[in-house]
Amino acid sequence: MIKFNQYSLISHQQLLRKLGVAALVTTLVACASPNKDRFYQLAYANQDHTSDDAKYDVILDTVTIPDGINRPQLVVQKSPTESQILDEQRWVAPLDEQIRQTFLSNLQAQLPEAWLALRADTHATLPRYFVHAEIQQLQITPGQDIAIDIVWTISDANKKPLRRQHLRRSMALNDADYGGIAPAISSVLRSISENMAKDILQATQQRLK
Repeated sequence: MIKFNQYSLISHQQLLRKLGVAALVTTLVACASPNKDRFYQLAYANQDHTSDDAKYDVILDTVTIPDGINRPQLVVQKSPTESQILDEQRWVAPLDEQIRQTFLSNLQAQLPEAWLALRADTHATLPRYFVHAEIQQLQITPGQDIAIDIVWTISDANKKPLRRQHLRRSMALNDADYGGIAPAISSVLRSISENMAKDILQATQQRLK
């Protein structure tokens, strides 16, 4: 017959109880810990507009960005050859959608005689222009700067290219705080929108010649 030490059994049971309490405390602490995720969105112009004011249509047909940065998290540069994904710093909506909406709203404010849309209406009666934009590079270097490299093409209703542009814009980041990234990107996109609007106006004049 095998005999068990009574004290050994008691000690073992006490140990299990202590481990269970410790696990419960750890779970409660984890649940009570504040969420550290921060969410960001781009800022853009908001302006009321009606189609009655329009003299021509501008369709922002496509706006693409590199797949490597089009993710829920912010992607920053640690060095020229190293990127970092920040899991706790996130966009409130897909970055490509935010950039497209930012361009649309900014251009609407800068082109009061244009009707801006993301999709073409099949029953158009006004002259129409299509904008295809490709952000080839969007680099975020905390404590240094934001840099955007973009190309775009403006075409007529028959998709004939009228204007092409390649532009690079940047803005300094005064500190390493991630909270300054979205406002800086918004400012750079606003500057790019101004150049894009000038190109669209030149395309409309070019068509009239």
